[in-house]
Amino acid sequence: MADPPARPTISVDIVVFDGADELDVVGPWEVLAAAGFEVRSVALEAAGREVRAAHGMRFGVDGVIGPGADLLVAPGGGWLTGSSSGVRHHVLDGTLPRLIAGLHAGGTVIASVCTGAMLLAAAGLLEGRPAVTNRLALDDLRGYGALVRADARVVDDGDVVTAGGPSAGLDLAIHLVGRCFGPEAAAAAADRLEYQVQGPVVLGPGWAGRGLGGPVVLGAGSGVGSAGGD
Repeated sequence: MADPPARPTISVDIVVFDGADELDVVGPWEVLAAAGFEVRSVALEAAGREVRAAHGMRFGVDGVIGPGADLLVAPGGGWLTGSSSGVRHHVLDGTLPRLIAGLHAGGTVIASVCTGAMLLAAAGLLEGRPAVTNRLALDDLRGYGALVRADARVVDDGDVVTAGGPSAGLDLAIHLVGRCFGPEAAAAAADRLEYQVQGPVVLGPGWAGRGLGGPVVLGAGSGVGSAGGD
């Protein structure tokens, strides 16, 4: 019997910054890395430094935010508390949203967990598009012109994917495993965590013209341009 075809390598950059929510980073990281994605942490500043997350966990920085990854994941943290660090700080500063907008324009799929969606909104990626965030920030998201789907756990609009509160990062990542490698891989990812997937996952109009029946590869960096989902 012939060996099954090798999975394509999919690179993932997860943004880390002072005040980021730990679960928003660690949840997607574990799911995606265990499924075979190449995951690294990226920040605005040079690799080798540490950032201090919202509840004291420290993350090392593998690289600087820039082009090359198939998927960028933006965590939340600090938006609801008014912290001097975290998402609200970066929205007001504007540098991180501008970088996210540039990566999106270059073909990187952009995803967010919890109030990380506010970074995507500030980058201009959610106006007129379906999206979700932490339920306590839904009105803020509407203020940026997003078509808020309060009923959704995850909203997949093709090149932009958003998820609800911190634990929804697990559902986001499991969904992306299924989107890339098929439903059996998604089920295996959930089983590995002994996790019952929460929903619903809403597919937005960004899926128009995209097949939904089979595995897909994210972004242009992978060299495979097809798209679909579970």
